[in-house]
Amino acid sequence: MNPRTELDLMRLLHGELPEERARELRARMERDPALAEEYRRLQESWEGLALPPTSPVPPGFAQRVAALARSERVAPMPGWARAAAALALILGTALGVGVGSGVEWTPAGDPVQEEEPSAVDGSLAEDYLTALEDLEP
Repeated sequence: MNPRTELDLMRLLHGELPEERARELRARMERDPALAEEYRRLQESWEGLALPPTSPVPPGFAQRVAALARSERVAPMPGWARAAAALALILGTALGVGVGSGVEWTPAGDPVQEEEPSAVDGSLAEDYLTALEDLEP
């Protein structure tokens, strides 16, 4: 099976395939038992990924955690550590504002190259196929 067909099967399974292509692929699966079997295999794998049901919290769990937290008192942070944390926060905020203001930081003499915006499909299956194509020699 070619990677494009596999991608279409995954997108059909996840509901990402456009309706017209989905109809065409379903019609192909009716004519091709091997393709239908591959879709069934993918569907079984996908449905097998479900998480098991959560177990209930043991009785008294919250009280035990609260008692443990109360028993482990932590010494207050020294003044110099608070000052260092405050300084790091202020410097990080200033740097973030500078970067976010549209000022582009480049090394001296390095021209800024504009990149064309890439079209993003947002499909996990499409990203997978693109990564596979990049690996091929």
